[in-house]
Amino acid sequence: VVFFFSFSLTVFDDEEESKLSYTEIYQEYQALVEKLLADYLEEVGINEEKFQEAFSSPLAKTHTSQAILQTVLAAEDFRLFKKMMVQKNIEMQLQAIRIIKERNGVLPDCLTEGSDVFSEIEQEEMKILREVLRKSKEEYEIEQERKRTEE
Repeated sequence: VVFFFSFSLTVFDDEEESKLSYTEIYQEYQALVEKLLADYLEEVGINEEKFQEAFSSPLAKTHTSQAILQTVLAAEDFRLFKKMMVQKNIEMQLQAIRIIKERNGVLPDCLTEGSDVFSEIEQEEMKILREVLRKSKEEYEIEQERKRTEE
């Protein structure tokens, strides 16, 4: 399920109104979670009834368990899914900023002072960011192709 986050190039924002592309991605996410969960339960020999019992037990209600189960719960709740995707986008942006800072030693003015003017270095940094996103999309497409050939 973690892999799922890296494929979506649609930027999930925190706006009230959701875009149509969010719904399409959500439906793909639901299908992925259902398949992974069904495969896992079959692999470990747990039927759906036993899983439901464990899922509704007091242990599953703890903060730690809820954090772990969030990806499964998000398959049933679009609002939770969107919140999770917005958070993941923030994490990816922070990672890109960290990479830019590591590569250049400092952050560009446009990221620290609110300037919209891009210098040559800043344009290079944007290329890096685009490359990270391209690679993420490429990895997703390879994984999807692998899954199609397995089916």
